Amino acid sequence: MIMKKFAFLLIGLLITVSFGYSQNSKVVSAYNYHNNGKLDKAKENIDAATANPKTASNAKTWYYRGNIYIDIYRTQDSAYMNLDPEALPKAYEAYTKAMELDTKKQYMVDILTYMPIVGESYFNQGARKYNDGMNALNAKDSVKSRAEFGESVNSFEMAYKIYEDLGRVDTTTIYYVSIAAELGEDYEKAIINLEKLIEMGYPEPSIYSSAANIYYTHLYDTVNAAATYMAGREKYPHDLNLLLNETNFFLAEDETDKALNNLTLAAKIDETNPTIFFAIGAKYNEVVDDSTSTTEMKESAFMEAANAYKKSIEINPDYFDPNYNMGALYVNKAASLIEIANELPFDKQAEYDTLRNQADTYLKECLPYLEKAQELQPEDRSTLISLKEIYTRLRMDDKRAAIDAKLKEEN
Repeated sequence: MIMKKFAFLLIGLLITVSFGYSQNSKVVSAYNYHNNGKLDKAKENIDAATANPKTASNAKTWYYRGNIYIDIYRTQDSAYMNLDPEALPKAYEAYTKAMELDTKKQYMVDILTYMPIVGESYFNQGARKYNDGMNALNAKDSVKSRAEFGESVNSFEMAYKIYEDLGRVDTTTIYYVSIAAELGEDYEKAIINLEKLIEMGYPEPSIYSSAANIYYTHLYDTVNAAATYMAGREKYPHDLNLLLNETNFFLAEDETDKALNNLTLAAKIDETNPTIFFAIGAKYNEVVDDSTSTTEMKESAFMEAANAYKKSIEINPDYFDPNYNMGALYVNKAASLIEIANELPFDKQAEYDTLRNQADTYLKECLPYLEKAQELQPEDRSTLISLKEIYTRLRMDDKRAAIDAKLKEEN
């Protein structure tokens, strides 16, 4: 009886050993297939090993799985590229699991060597998704662009987490998270990361503009928008883009004095930028057209606007907007003089004649600008109508007839 029982136990032991050896052989086979570049067979064997409770409790199993899956993700061999669409997260999961099980630290050094590769892979995946989002945005597919940018954010965040776990603070990845989140219309996430960058002193002026714009345009927080612009301007007082973005904020908030101060400073920073001088002229032009402005204010603003437009045209003679606005400024000035003249009593003939002559002078002075504008944009109807009125007033019949013909062609 004793012999029979012993024989039974021995058989049971042999079965157990054989079963354990079979599973360990899966790990060994996975390792060998991987070394030989047979990623499909390596995957098949390591999947079996990680599914079995005995080998799934070994750090080595998960370490090998991480190595196999990161290579599946990174391979350029078409035979293996589509083995698993989740290869990258599975590689990360495998290395993480291996570190948890590796109490003796047998594989820790190697895993810490490979983990940055996983982080880099997530970063590159985020970059690809970002580019896909930009392509969708350019194609005006807002649904796809938001989805692509959302996936880009997720990948960049994984890259940052891996870098952070390795003791590396990667501000560049946070920067890309903020950009992708903003483009993907996840404004809460964008502002969190932009504020983090500002707190960390990330050396990029645009983060202040982006944060302030999100506060103002999407979160409807004027106070934080103003404070963010102020902080950015204190740190980067000579950054033109930041200055102009703050100027646009002042313009939107009808803070004319602050806007003009910024524009004047912008003109000093970049004296070759016609757009800045045009913007200065346009803002002073608003003061001229404002019915609440005093006569003194209007006269002063008129001179400032004219000088700014002339400077813009001097820098770029073929810039339509300042040419048109300069002409319109003089036309409106002439119209205001004619209006004053028409209100004079009949016994003020001399004053009337003086005002009408001054008006005609402004009309003559505006012609080169409006004619240049018409040359630059021949089909602009507003320019054509203005020229017709001036030619009629100045009795320039041939030119008026040409404009009439042009207007009839458009009709």
